[in-house]
Amino acid sequence: MNRDLFNKKKKLSEMNDNKDTAWAEDVSFTSLEKKIKESKKATMFALRPLDEKHSAKTGKSKSEPVRSSEKSQTNSKQAKSKDNEIVNKAALKRSRKRFIIFLGAWSGALILIIAILLFNFYRFLEDYEKVYNESLPYHVMDDFMEEFTPLDVEDLYTKLSDKPVISEFETEENVENYYRKLIDAKEIAYTEDRDSTDKNPIYLLTADNYVFGKVSMSQEDEKRSYDLPIYRIDDFEMYSEPEWSVNVQAFDNCEVYVNDVLVSPEYVSRIDLNPEKHFEEFTTLPLKKYYKVSGLYEQPSVKVINSFGEEIIPELNNSTGIYETPFTAPKEIEDEMLEFAKEAVSVYAQVVCREVNDSALDKIFTKNNMIVKEIKSNSGNLKYFPNHVTKETEDEVIEFIPYSEDAFYCEIKHTQHMLIYGVRPKDVETDARFYYYKENGSWKVCAMIF
Repeated sequence: MNRDLFNKKKKLSEMNDNKDTAWAEDVSFTSLEKKIKESKKATMFALRPLDEKHSAKTGKSKSEPVRSSEKSQTNSKQAKSKDNEIVNKAALKRSRKRFIIFLGAWSGALILIIAILLFNFYRFLEDYEKVYNESLPYHVMDDFMEEFTPLDVEDLYTKLSDKPVISEFETEENVENYYRKLIDAKEIAYTEDRDSTDKNPIYLLTADNYVFGKVSMSQEDEKRSYDLPIYRIDDFEMYSEPEWSVNVQAFDNCEVYVNDVLVSPEYVSRIDLNPEKHFEEFTTLPLKKYYKVSGLYEQPSVKVINSFGEEIIPELNNSTGIYETPFTAPKEIEDEMLEFAKEAVSVYAQVVCREVNDSALDKIFTKNNMIVKEIKSNSGNLKYFPNHVTKETEDEVIEFIPYSEDAFYCEIKHTQHMLIYGVRPKDVETDARFYYYKENGSWKVCAMIF
């Protein structure tokens, strides 16, 4: 069987030889002929039996038909393998092309998706930043600071969480004036307190770097987008320190008023007992009372109504810081007191100079007064200027205290201008310090200081 296959291949080889020769003769071009010859040689070599091919290459002859058939099959497989390799390369090339196209499309889609995601993420960040900034508590403070421009103290006072304690002698107007002096025409700002937290922000209000108030916030139950907080003002304070106080000295028969408000006895800080013992047998003098009113936001006004119903403005003693109320009386009563005081001093001076009898003292002193008895019993020790004449007198009131409508004190310097023996002038001074009491409707001297 192998032999028959060998014969067939041989015939086919001879047919190809004849055909190629005839075809080559008809071609006139040298180059084409050369190429055809090369093709013919290659074809003849391919169709020659395997043993002849082997002999041509090795110079040895192979006659075993089985071995020649195996070589033919091997060559056929190699040819098919080459064809398959070419086909595989083409398919691989087409696959690579399709993969490159797919990769490009996939990359473009991926880039587009990433661009869309980045754009949306940027918009998210932009919106989040906006909402976050709006959620910060200092924005609430910025809005609140508009209350100070322009400054409206009355409106600020109504917004205080805890109003200052106001005494009975002042009103809200006094506190508003206090705040106005505190912050008016100053640079108002705020700064975060060191006790501030994200949950409970606290800010301090300053006027020219002086802390005068505090604002406390908290988070509402309602939230913003992204679960960010909303802040509200819970507490607004303006610090206040009532720095004014007043001390007033008046008498227990007087009424004291601070800012036109009557001061009650509960504000009496101390009472001075009557230092004048000279009236103990005759009458009781008004006691000195000292009133103290503190916790005031402005300097107060002070006035006193005396026992005669007259309004008195006390004088401030700068050394003690006390408003002192003098004893006063209506002018007609004071004139009456002073008139009798001058008359009493004149009589006393005349008795001392022996111008009149000592019995004249009974008219100006109270009944059974021990002073009169002492003067009469020591009349020999009184001043005596013989042969003198008092031409005129002069009175100077040193001190006058109208304690009440029936008691007063007066110190008068009484000067007598004399002529001794009718030619030599001489001034005699008498310093009389008398206490006067109204006995049975008439003024009398009840005591004196020598």
